[in-house]
Amino acid sequence: MATQEKSIFLSYNSDDKEYVRKLAAALKLTGAQVWFDEWTIRPGDSIPSAIDDGLSCFDIFLLVWSEAASESNWVRTEMEVAVTRWINEESCRLIPIRLDSTPVPTLLRSIRYIDGSNSDSIQVAREILGIESEKAFRIAVQEFIDEAGLEFQEFWGVGVLVACPRCGETLDKLKTFEAFDERRDDRYICVRCTECGWEDGSEV
Repeated sequence: MATQEKSIFLSYNSDDKEYVRKLAAALKLTGAQVWFDEWTIRPGDSIPSAIDDGLSCFDIFLLVWSEAASESNWVRTEMEVAVTRWINEESCRLIPIRLDSTPVPTLLRSIRYIDGSNSDSIQVAREILGIESEKAFRIAVQEFIDEAGLEFQEFWGVGVLVACPRCGETLDKLKTFEAFDERRDDRYICVRCTECGWEDGSEV
């Protein structure tokens, strides 16, 4: 199965959302179909129904495991559903990702886990997808970018952006400006989103 065809379900506790968001983005950059509640469940959607849909069709179930996850009824319920599918369907995979020293659930102790406590999201994404080299990862990302038709723009002082990092608005909503600190005699090049007010910059 090609990388871009893999469907990945992310199960986690909200305390670990910052880590999971970065991991989801790294996986998405290769073209994988990622079920991440923040991206998938819209206002007005039935949360149980949306989760049920995601659990019914994953190829890879990622259990992001931590002390917070071990205390979550939602996470345990999702895990139990995934284990049932895993037992009955050889085609799906379960991968625990440990963020701390909390032991993985007994049901999953026969499965090799990924240590996510000291690994960045790119390394973990590569291990999940079986991408052995940085070169192969870059090729997968480039293929996704080409297919997605994403527009890139470099903003001096901030870097390369495809959208507003906060609200996702398009590049035409991002405006550059200069700021001065007269007391320190410093000059800054900045970018601001005209929709949500996000801004960033650096000294020049």
